[in-house]
Amino acid sequence: MDLEFSGEIWEWRGPAPYHFVTVPEGESLSLRESPAGESYGWGMLPVRVRIGSTEWSTSLWPKDGGYVVPLKDAVRKPLRLGPGDTVTIQLIAVDQPASRRQRKAEAPRRPTTPAVRPGGRRGPQVSDDQLTIVPANEAPWQDLEAIFGSSGDPSRCWCQRFKMLPGETWASMGPEQLAARLRDQTASGHPDSKATSGLVAYLEGEPVGWCSVDPRSANPRLLRNVPVPWVGRNEDKYDNSVWAVTCLVTRAGFRRRGVSRSLARAAVDFARRRGARALEAYPHLTEHSHLGTAAMFAAAGMVEVSRPTKNRVVMRIDF
Repeated sequence: MDLEFSGEIWEWRGPAPYHFVTVPEGESLSLRESPAGESYGWGMLPVRVRIGSTEWSTSLWPKDGGYVVPLKDAVRKPLRLGPGDTVTIQLIAVDQPASRRQRKAEAPRRPTTPAVRPGGRRGPQVSDDQLTIVPANEAPWQDLEAIFGSSGDPSRCWCQRFKMLPGETWASMGPEQLAARLRDQTASGHPDSKATSGLVAYLEGEPVGWCSVDPRSANPRLLRNVPVPWVGRNEDKYDNSVWAVTCLVTRAGFRRRGVSRSLARAAVDFARRRGARALEAYPHLTEHSHLGTAAMFAAAGMVEVSRPTKNRVVMRIDF
């Protein structure tokens, strides 16, 4: 399955703009019939895309019985492409993805540092210098799969709670589709990528934690359906220079050892280095959750700027 076609860039303007090129009907039919056209699930097809000399990995999105090619800003902007421009696109087949069950059976087992010692005692707290934290594009996809696991909330959400577009629901989306989106957002396994959506933490070479940190405006549902960041504040929802930490996941077996605390500190440094003007977080005060805790963000240098409910705060650091 190697295809070439020309198409016009169009924009879906929700809380943040998204840019696509529609795959022509004939090419869409070829994709559906091609043996290489096996999807991650729920209709998304993994491909390599080439425009001129620029090539990257992504997944085609199903739409109206065909497919569309999503154009990341990290690819589109350097090429100075925008809505209405016509581009010639090459789609290049990638190896058919194995099912999750096959990958689990085929993947070599890693030696795992136990989080809970014999006798039920939890493993020791880890310090920042014991962890190696890297941008997610520098981590192989198998490491993110290990962190999110195959059961529990992380394996059902894949950090897409705030990424869903209008009309999308948990009922209409499946874990495989959500995982494919995270893989696309992180550019996992592509260390030369200029953009990613988070950080991955390692302990003694073992992947143990994830932190979502990217522009606040890159989270459509956060802008559209979640009042916490906006109550009593005069904020421009579309300001790309304000970033947000919206998800922290610690791998089962390594929890409550300080991994998320270190990731929160790393997120502050990462956002600053990537040119953010400010970084925010929206933790609970009364429970542990994927949103983190006020204490961990305070330790990372953030301060409370708003308390929209009795159990929620907005934490922020300005650079």
